[in-house]
Amino acid sequence: MKKQNMRELNQARTDFFTNISHDLKTPLTLVIQPLKQLKETLAANDSAVGYMGLIEKNVSRIQRMISQLLRFREIESQKITLNPQIGDFINFVKDIFGLFELYANKKEIETNIAAHRDNLVVAFDDDVIEKILTNLFSNALKYTPNKGYVGVRIYSSTDEEKERLAEKLNDPETEYVSVEVLNSGDGFSEEQISKLFTSFNRLSSYRPTFEESSGLGLAIVKELVDVLNGKIWMVNKADKISFTIMLPLKKQAGSGDMQSTVYDYTISEIDDIVMQDTVEPENGSTGIRKADSILLIDDDPQLRAYLEQRLVEKYNVYTASDGAEGMIKAEKIYPQLIITDLIMPNKNGLDVCKSLRQNFKTSHIPIIMISGNGDDNQNKIKALEYGASVFIDKPFDIEYLLQQTETTLKNQQELKEKYSKRIQVDPSNVTVTSMDEELLRKAMKVIEENIANANYSVEDFVADMNVGRTILYQKINDIVGMSIKEFILNIRLKRSAYLLEKSDLTVAEVAYQTGFNNAKYFSVCFKKQFDLSPSDFKRKTAGTKK
Repeated sequence: MKKQNMRELNQARTDFFTNISHDLKTPLTLVIQPLKQLKETLAANDSAVGYMGLIEKNVSRIQRMISQLLRFREIESQKITLNPQIGDFINFVKDIFGLFELYANKKEIETNIAAHRDNLVVAFDDDVIEKILTNLFSNALKYTPNKGYVGVRIYSSTDEEKERLAEKLNDPETEYVSVEVLNSGDGFSEEQISKLFTSFNRLSSYRPTFEESSGLGLAIVKELVDVLNGKIWMVNKADKISFTIMLPLKKQAGSGDMQSTVYDYTISEIDDIVMQDTVEPENGSTGIRKADSILLIDDDPQLRAYLEQRLVEKYNVYTASDGAEGMIKAEKIYPQLIITDLIMPNKNGLDVCKSLRQNFKTSHIPIIMISGNGDDNQNKIKALEYGASVFIDKPFDIEYLLQQTETTLKNQQELKEKYSKRIQVDPSNVTVTSMDEELLRKAMKVIEENIANANYSVEDFVADMNVGRTILYQKINDIVGMSIKEFILNIRLKRSAYLLEKSDLTVAEVAYQTGFNNAKYFSVCFKKQFDLSPSDFKRKTAGTKK
């Protein structure tokens, strides 16, 4: 009777918050929309813009909490009906973790996933597993500091771990699988660990990192793991946090090709954390972090200060007082654009251009040259020959410089987008230097040689390219606007589109020939890239076959 009363009390509490959540949706809409309109009426340098950004961020945070609460309500009311399907569990976990690669790269987080075997065909509910893994992965990546580490390990559960199950089973027809998610970060006390999986938990003296968003994420994971008759626990390791789930999954025989695998929930979660990350203010009170960074190299302190003041309204601005300092900073910062004076001590603007173009790390960065040498056409010609994108004479109109800056960055972005949307890969239309063109040609050749190998990884690609991972990621990202994982996937999809159009292969055959073991995952990725399913694409292009 006591347990029944407790269940009824919890149900009443959850119903109460659910009803409030529904009622809050309308007024929140009437807050956020007028706020956006009001923001458009303010000047860019108005101090109120910062307050607007803070309001927008927290309204979005409330909306996210409401969505999680409604999801939690669905779980607690036991409306979940398990729908296990035969699938490759290990590749499913790898696919979901792979979707977080771009966000991890943006935070310079080292990632790794390892499994005790290549494949594991079992019966599992892909929707429930996706929600569990997505919450664990997003929490780990979201709260790992920049340049930290997130690792995933899939292995057969140990006998000690099996003891955690309420019914100590050792069913030969059941595969006991553990997935550990390990990330760098501060640990918790035993008391805090015991309260981590409690919804709306707020510890008086310490708010656990994984509870800061809403207090529902880990509670949802716990409830879902319980639905699967599994276990979840957290352990402190030296400067790292480890979350492990153990699941009893029924062994199955078959190909493991799931019929309804989609990743909408995961993609939505990634969109949320990326949105939150982009509105995070910089350390200090310098305002919102801008999308593009500019390096300004000029030896005149007054001109340098004035240009910085004007540019900082739209960009993250870094400065250097001469060419030598500028080249050092360019290699450390990887800015999207460099503005340099021509006449400077230690290294002049031409030396800067030449050195940047010959340096693999910086060869792709566009350069605007400004000069006070009058109308000396020889300098203009040399500057362009040495790799400058734009040459501006002093005295110049600051609005003209700002416009050239915006146009140059816009052109770079359009080149990235043009590349990413092209079905036929043509690096000569993407790059601005022969060094970058050669890099892309080699990269595509390496991927093409391994395109049928589904296990070809980012680590394999980096080894084949013989370039440091960090530098290679930065180059690929700056040239084509993709992470290494996205780039490899992009080439696979473009090759698959070519085969669908030019050959008589089936969709499944094309998928396997381009490195996709999971035909459904191939369809999801293909539709996201080309806005058509592989079958529709093949029908649409059938008339163009030669």
